[in-house]
Amino acid sequence: MKKYSKYIGLAALLLVLVISSCKNKKKEDPYANLEGHYFSINQYALDQWNTFAHSPFTIVKTVKVNKGKTDSSYTNSDSLDWSPIFKVFAETDISDRKYLGKYKFSQFDDNQDGTHNFFYEALDDDLFTQKLLITIDAYNSRVKGIYIETSKKISLGEYTQKLYYKPMKTIQVQTDNKPFVGENKFTIVQYDFML
Repeated sequence: MKKYSKYIGLAALLLVLVISSCKNKKKEDPYANLEGHYFSINQYALDQWNTFAHSPFTIVKTVKVNKGKTDSSYTNSDSLDWSPIFKVFAETDISDRKYLGKYKFSQFDDNQDGTHNFFYEALDDDLFTQKLLITIDAYNSRVKGIYIETSKKISLGEYTQKLYYKPMKTIQVQTDNKPFVGENKFTIVQYDFML
C-alpha cells in the first residue's frame, strides 16, 4: 500500500491542478473578431471637460414644460451641477463593442456648410439610442455638433429624447413622456454658454 500511496498523492495533485486550470479559463469575447467601435459620447464628453473645466463662464438655463411659459435663469460653469447633464448623454453611448453591427452607419458631406457628417441609425427599435449624428468641420476636423435621438418603452407608454450639443455654445435636452393614459409631458431644457 505504501508503494501506491506516492502515486495516489501525485494523481490527486495532478487532478487538483487540472480542475483549477479549467476554472481559470477566461470567457471568450463574442466580439473578439470584430474590429473597432462606434463613436464614444463618453470619451468626447471627457475630452470637452478636460479642455474647458477650468475656464469659468456664464450660462443661461432655459426650461419650458409643455406649452407653458419659459423660465430662464443665470448660472455659471463653476456652480452648475453637470452630473445630470453628463448622465443623460452618457446613457446614449454606443461605443461598447456589443453595439457593433447593430447600427447602420453612413457618412455624407454638406458642401453648403462645409461639414462631414457621420450618421448612426439603430437597426432595432428596442435599442435606446436610435439616431446619432456627428457633424464635423471639413477644414479643421473639429466637432461642430452632436444630435441624438433615444426611445424607450416604459410601463404604459414611451419616453423619447432629442439631445443636441454645439461645442461651447448650446446644450439642449428635449424629453417627451407619452403615457398611454393621461397627458404628455414635453420638456425642453437648454443651456446657452455666454462666452
